[in-house]
Amino acid sequence: MNNMRLAFLLIVGLLFPNLLASQDHWETAIFADNSWNYIIPSQQPSSNWTTVTFDDSDWLVGPGGFGYGDNDDGTTVDNGTISVFMRRAFTITELTKLNTAILHADYDDGFVAYLNGVEVFRSFNLAEEEDTVPYDATTNIDHEAQLYTGLVPEAYVLDSIDIAELLLVGDNMLAIQVHNVGETSSDMSSNFFFTFGITDQSSFYEDPPEWFQPPVTFDESNLPILIINTFGEQIVDDPRIPAHLGIIDNNNGINHINDPFTDYDGAITIELRGNSSQGQPKKPYRFETVDSFGENNNVSLLGMPEENDWVLYAPWSDKTLIRNVLTYQLSNEMGWYASRSKYCELYLNGDYKGIYVLMEKIKRDQDRVDISKLDPDEIEGDDLTGGYILKFDWIWTGDNLGWFESDEGSLYNYHYPKPDEIASEQVDYIQQYIYDFESMMESASYNDPSTGYPAWLNVDSFVDYIMLQELSKNVDAYRLSTYIYKDKNSDDSLLYAGPIWDINHGFGNCDYGYTWLTNNWLLGYQATDDPIAFWWHKLWNDDGFAAAFSERYTELRSTTLSLNHIYSIIDSVANHLGPAIDRNFTRWPTLGTYVWPNYYVFDTYEEEIEYLKSWTADRLQWMDQEMLSIADVSFVPKEYRLYDAYPNPFNPTTILRYDLPQNSMVTITIYDILGRAINTIVNEVQNAGNQSIIWDGTNSSGNRVSSGTYIYQIEAGDYHNIKQMVLLK
Repeated sequence: MNNMRLAFLLIVGLLFPNLLASQDHWETAIFADNSWNYIIPSQQPSSNWTTVTFDDSDWLVGPGGFGYGDNDDGTTVDNGTISVFMRRAFTITELTKLNTAILHADYDDGFVAYLNGVEVFRSFNLAEEEDTVPYDATTNIDHEAQLYTGLVPEAYVLDSIDIAELLLVGDNMLAIQVHNVGETSSDMSSNFFFTFGITDQSSFYEDPPEWFQPPVTFDESNLPILIINTFGEQIVDDPRIPAHLGIIDNNNGINHINDPFTDYDGAITIELRGNSSQGQPKKPYRFETVDSFGENNNVSLLGMPEENDWVLYAPWSDKTLIRNVLTYQLSNEMGWYASRSKYCELYLNGDYKGIYVLMEKIKRDQDRVDISKLDPDEIEGDDLTGGYILKFDWIWTGDNLGWFESDEGSLYNYHYPKPDEIASEQVDYIQQYIYDFESMMESASYNDPSTGYPAWLNVDSFVDYIMLQELSKNVDAYRLSTYIYKDKNSDDSLLYAGPIWDINHGFGNCDYGYTWLTNNWLLGYQATDDPIAFWWHKLWNDDGFAAAFSERYTELRSTTLSLNHIYSIIDSVANHLGPAIDRNFTRWPTLGTYVWPNYYVFDTYEEEIEYLKSWTADRLQWMDQEMLSIADVSFVPKEYRLYDAYPNPFNPTTILRYDLPQNSMVTITIYDILGRAINTIVNEVQNAGNQSIIWDGTNSSGNRVSSGTYIYQIEAGDYHNIKQMVLLK
């Protein structure tokens, strides 16, 4: 056994003794609602305020947490409070019987925690370069508390060595400073719990909170196991920090935590990734594989082509854990590159983090976005014309730097070359290229076969890219995580759409922008207030593009986009994940709990899978009808039909769809379960075709009705039909 592997096993044994030697039980020494000494500082406190000996007799005393705005506060402080400093003493009688400690931190927006004067934990959104975080510091990004939403707070683990070094027999002090994102913040929270693992049946403190779960352990997994050790350093947004990665992936498909590292055993540098996702308890990461000198080291991980840039995607709001992987596979099967992905289970510094997806980061590479390399000295001629990768994304965050081509358009971000590496001549070229492209799209001849968009775009790539965005009804489509790229003119002068990226809020998993509904095209309305480049709409509304879209859709519906094929991918992934699903949701108990931006909340994983399937089936059914209309504008349904309400059950709205084979007088009436008419939502002559109406759960007076079962009835010509729907609150 090599020295690194032996060192790792020692670390695991110390960080998580219950992996190698069981805990007897857990007890909590400090609860959030205990009495704490606290101040709301107007100046920096004394440097020894975190120690046991500090005199806090002139501090205030009150129950934690200290905050406002979320109804989770034991002591309410003024709106706009920037920081609260808090202290709570506890006593240890037998130090050797404590082998693990967990600080559960439920905070909004950031914190620093100390034990007996030594900093032990700091939230990701407070500056790492400062030894002492000033009393008036604000966080660089907001972070939402979890407990008041029904979720479990974040866990920070101390091993037995930390306990021996930091704690004493007798009196000890837990000190915490909590910081807000700014004076205009709508809320602030500070609920902290300190819990010990006890090695025998001794009792020193109290039973843990009801939501407390012991650390998750397991003997074996059919998924690869990734084990990352940061050697005590906290992972932050920037810069990447050094760490070690070991991957266990045995040929027989059965992996144990104590097996040798078989796939990778070496150095990495790692950082947080994402924007809003950084605020979720289950963090996403980006890492680079490096050599012993810290230089890029191209390697194959889990059978994927050699590279050095990787993403550990953390499924959070998508409780199927599947939406991204499903969409990327569909893209690959349609002939377009999308990130290859492999499911795994992650241990980070001895803490089990659940199911992750190891994915390729989008970058220029012969096995990723296969366009020409563009060096800073390539500033003229054909060399200057490519390759470029641009993206539409959050404005002015991270490395998202670029330019606005028009006042009403999106920001074109430089993705490759990176903003700090692109030469000024390259900036001038790509900006002029996009200016010329947009000017062409604004012209009357934008669809001319020789000079219009067919001469500028790889139309097939835009057809398929839009098809996947519209199939998933991804709320972020065309405005966030949206990529386009261009190669050198000598290789390919056309502009391409893709790769597709970040669909976790698609397929009905979003409660805004009407994206939970299975009807309507995203490019047919404005799902959010964020602007998108005008030419997406213009392209979509062009008859030639619509015909190409319809033809391609018809081709794919019997193959890649057949419902049976999509179901087979979903079932295959769910079966592959197997027992890891239970471990993931034990570590992150989000089932049955709203996680932004869920539209539906289901109690079981099986229900989440069924919803993904049924939503996709209904979406494809609607798209089928639309494609018939595009292929034959004279298409009219052959018969009257009333469809099932969708969604059903629903809250707060549902959509009722129906077909009319001819112009008809239509009446749709809502009845309660006793047969009493409560609202007539349609009563007019309507044209033949596919029709729909949204019911918002109100009666004829505009008042919200109570939850329960309701009947909806359609009368159209000689056609009558009734169906049921359920309103939940």
